[in-house]
Amino acid sequence: MTVEAGTGRGWNVTAEAAISLLPLIPPAPMDIAAIEARMGPPIRAQEGALTSPQEGHLRFGPNWRVLRETRLGNGEGLARLSVDPPRDMGLHPGLMDLATGWAMDLIAGYDGSALWVPVNYASVKVFKPLPGDVISHVRNAGSNEASAQTASFDITLAAPDGTVCVDITGFTIRRMQGDIRFASASAKPSEPTGPRPLSPAEERLRHTLAQGIRPEEGAEAFLRALASDHAQVAITSLPLDALIRQAEQDSVQTAGEAGFERPDLDSDFVEPEGEIETKLAGFWRDLLGVGQVGAEDSFFDLGGHSLIAVRLFAMIRKTWGIDLPISALFEAPTIRKCADLIAAQGVDTSEERAPAGEEPQRRFTHLVPMHQGEGGPRTPFFLVAGMFGNVLNLRHLAHLLGTDRPFYGLQARGLFGDAAPHRSIREAARDYIAELRQIQPHGPYMLGGFSGGGITAYEMARQLSEAGEEIAALVMLDTPLPQRRALSRADRIAIQVAELKSGGFAYPFQWLARRIRWEITRRRAQVDATGETPQFHNAAIEAAFLEAVAAYQLEPWTGPLTLFRPPLRGKWQVARDRLINSERAYVTPDNDWTEWAPALEVYEVPGDHDSMVLEPNVRVLAARMKRVIDAADRARDVAQAWEGSHAAE
Repeated sequence: MTVEAGTGRGWNVTAEAAISLLPLIPPAPMDIAAIEARMGPPIRAQEGALTSPQEGHLRFGPNWRVLRETRLGNGEGLARLSVDPPRDMGLHPGLMDLATGWAMDLIAGYDGSALWVPVNYASVKVFKPLPGDVISHVRNAGSNEASAQTASFDITLAAPDGTVCVDITGFTIRRMQGDIRFASASAKPSEPTGPRPLSPAEERLRHTLAQGIRPEEGAEAFLRALASDHAQVAITSLPLDALIRQAEQDSVQTAGEAGFERPDLDSDFVEPEGEIETKLAGFWRDLLGVGQVGAEDSFFDLGGHSLIAVRLFAMIRKTWGIDLPISALFEAPTIRKCADLIAAQGVDTSEERAPAGEEPQRRFTHLVPMHQGEGGPRTPFFLVAGMFGNVLNLRHLAHLLGTDRPFYGLQARGLFGDAAPHRSIREAARDYIAELRQIQPHGPYMLGGFSGGGITAYEMARQLSEAGEEIAALVMLDTPLPQRRALSRADRIAIQVAELKSGGFAYPFQWLARRIRWEITRRRAQVDATGETPQFHNAAIEAAFLEAVAAYQLEPWTGPLTLFRPPLRGKWQVARDRLINSERAYVTPDNDWTEWAPALEVYEVPGDHDSMVLEPNVRVLAARMKRVIDAADRARDVAQAWEGSHAAE
């Protein structure tokens, strides 16, 4: 089930769920007395209802005044809730909301200063409607800490006699940034102060938006751009010469006259020093639209992302002739650190500031630490980047999995410098393992891969296992089988018939135009792969990867394997309800991996192939991945304890 919202101009997915109407076997009644016995003393409402932790940020209505008693224990809590007067509403919204969100104090370090909002339920099993009186038993489903971005709980709701009504797993809430408060019903509107004067940058933005083109003009311009032979096409409703003159004027403006104000960051503003820092600050102002950029400001805190990073490093290459991977932003996220990284490549710094500390040193070709300080004490997790070998789009996932576990991205060879990309999956796996062992010499290992990177992770697991090492977890993020099944002749004909029906008389001409565009794109990619056109080696890496995948001989894997994939979507539906995507490959629930990995487990997450690792979908993916990885840790600990006890005997 997909819930969407929109205004007629487009739709956005706001929630996704799978609903199953199957007979459920109710669990055994909850032993309320036994749970209370291991709890602390109760906190009861003297009259009315207890104040819930979130009411410092939200004003609840009378139907939410239902919390009567709470108890807390070691990682668990018990509460009594009741609706007054009792009413039959199935799953009463006030009871459901407070019964799941009352136990915020189970989060280590929780002080009530931040608002936490629900983002995900792993599963909700409803055995019977909620009565007017409810018992809520909440348990920590992970190492919930106030410093983390998310917290997860398992919750059982029962009648006063212990009969289980609702069982919830993986209820995940997210901490909002900053002091977020919603106005109460009694709040008075502030006195009008008149409109705020716009900055020069805001004035230009408002004017440009006001001069936009009509939708039908945009559609026509888009079709004409696709049909052109030009590598880049600029479309504007304003005179081009006027825009050029404006750009020339903007280039000589001071930092305080252009861009938006610097956001409120944790770091104080530090004036850039020297030529390299000053030029970098100018690049950041232009790309990020921020009028003032300090030497200690983080690229990510200022709103930077992978697309902007590509443009930034293109400017660095053009200015200093230095070829750096954009993953260097994890090592050097600030102006100052990035300047040190550039200086370390041999740029003349005779007139620059004296370095304040050690210059960032790149220890690895492939490994990219994605946490400050490289994470906490838990077993590291290693995730191979997708086909293009860039780890920057995995930054959100690394952050949400928590800083208590070291998280390393594995990027492709050839992203920077003159090294040739790997043309063998086995060779790439050997090189990745060599660097991985410098961080973790021995298993158990936790490995993963996004998209095509999952194939390399699969081979790494196989090689490590052959070397006698244990693989605790192997995770694939929508990884396709290396050699996909060819479409049957009947299915190919069915697709052509469907296309002919939808395109009508113009279909042959549309097909020919697409074919021509494809051929042009292919030839340009060949030019890029030869190095005649600088493209961050993307084309060369893609060509090498596709060659490596085509030659890879897949072998069975009997160890653990977890596949996370988006909802099944196909462009065509053919015989026997089979789906075929736009790449003309069959869409299957297991991505065809079960034949090779019989222990495969599959989890569906929101989004599509690309957006599943991006906000907001990545929050669901991270919560479910964390449960899989934490479960692997717990299983290892149990096995070690068992081995230790038997060794002692």
